[in-house]
Amino acid sequence: LFVRYILPLSTSCKYKNKIFLRNRSNMKFTSAFALMMLASASAFAPSVTVPTTTPAQASTSALAMSGVARNPNFSKLIGGYLFPEIGRRRTAYVAANPDMADKIISLGIGDTTQPIPAHILSGLVESASKLGTKEGYSGYGAEQGMGPLRKKIAEKLYNGIIKESEVFVSDGAKCDIMRVQQVFGSGVTTAVQDPSYPVYVDTSVMLGQTGNINPDTKQYDKIVYMPCTDENDFFPDLDNIPKADIIYFCSPNNPTGAAATKEQLEKLVAKCKEQGS
Repeated sequence: LFVRYILPLSTSCKYKNKIFLRNRSNMKFTSAFALMMLASASAFAPSVTVPTTTPAQASTSALAMSGVARNPNFSKLIGGYLFPEIGRRRTAYVAANPDMADKIISLGIGDTTQPIPAHILSGLVESASKLGTKEGYSGYGAEQGMGPLRKKIAEKLYNGIIKESEVFVSDGAKCDIMRVQQVFGSGVTTAVQDPSYPVYVDTSVMLGQTGNINPDTKQYDKIVYMPCTDENDFFPDLDNIPKADIIYFCSPNNPTGAAATKEQLEKLVAKCKEQGS
């Protein structure tokens, strides 16, 4: 059960877990909203009698009584996310081989290593400061990204070959990949580069597009894996891979770093059009 208690910021404040309202009209609205939320919650709550227990026991009992079904596809994510697993293996190896600690080259999750450049930092500070003024406050931003930013991206990064209306500023690639999956649903087949960034496979699994993982190959059933190795110049053999509805292709590739040529990309696009992917 999730209950969101909504109050206008300009008419309320919170102090020591108590909410104070400035006028009676807001108080009536808030009380009515809270009662509606509680009434809605009680309509769906199971009719049970909970015995008197300690807080810890009550918490355990509440979990045990939940009848809400979980997404069974999450249980297919054997071993969890790739990067924590790499971290665990590295830690275990260093514990057994302490003299190798400074010789390991980790191919796990990356991180930034340098401070933010001054011209970028000053822009962030200036923009944040404007939000503290009546004239500069903008409220929620545009869902497709700030107009001036999209215009700069189109002009500077793409040299004007695309329009600013074709630019979408999102909150990150991993979120976008899951949104793409949600558009197409669970009844599609996905192809991924092998190796590839784990989020392509994991989102397919979570959405129910795959079978279980094969314990021998460590690959999921119903996913098309496209080998990208030194033998094929890190580009999939498009003539010998099964048809897939969605083809994920990352260039430069993560983790190999291989960048596809224009000719290779044209061949990939032609293949997708030919088979209706």
